[in-house]
Amino acid sequence: MSEQARLYGAVLYQLNLSEKMVQEALEILKGTPELLSVLDDPTVPLNKKLAIIDQIFIEPDFSLLMANFLKKACEAGCIGQFREIVSACREHTLEAAGILEASLYYVTKPDDMQIAGIKQFLCKKHRKKDVELTLVSSPDLIGGFLLKAGDIEYDYSLKGRLTRLNRAVAG
Repeated sequence: MSEQARLYGAVLYQLNLSEKMVQEALEILKGTPELLSVLDDPTVPLNKKLAIIDQIFIEPDFSLLMANFLKKACEAGCIGQFREIVSACREHTLEAAGILEASLYYVTKPDDMQIAGIKQFLCKKHRKKDVELTLVSSPDLIGGFLLKAGDIEYDYSLKGRLTRLNRAVAG
C-alpha cells in the first residue's frame, strides 16, 4: 500500500462517513472498471472527471463530503488506489475501536472454545479489546496452525516445525 493511499485512508477515516456509503462507492468503482479507468486516466481532463463524479455520486445515497473526497482523490491522481484507501480507512477504524485483525491458518478447523482461547491470547498479547479473526483452511501445513496478527506470526504448524528442524540440522 502506498503512502498516498495511507494518507487518503486517514483522511477518509477522519471524515467519519458511514461505512455503508464508503462500501457502496467502492462497489461502484470495482464493479465498473471503465469508470475507474476514466477517473484514473491522466489524459482525461479533470473537469470531465469531476462532472462524472457529480452525476454518479449524488444524494441521498452519497453525501457531498463523499463526492468531494472522490474529487480530491481524482485531482491527486490516486483514485485508482481507492481499494487501498478504503483498506487504510478500515485499519484506522479498527485501531480506534481497539480491534486487532488476525488470520488463523489451520488443517483441522478449531472449535468455538479454541477460537475463544486464541482471541483471548491475542487480546492480551496485543493489548486490544477484541480480535477480528479470519479462518483459512490450509492443508499444506500438515498439522497444527499458523496465526498471523499484524507483522507477527505464531507458527505452530507441523510444516513450520519440520522447516525449523531441517534448518537446525543443516545449519
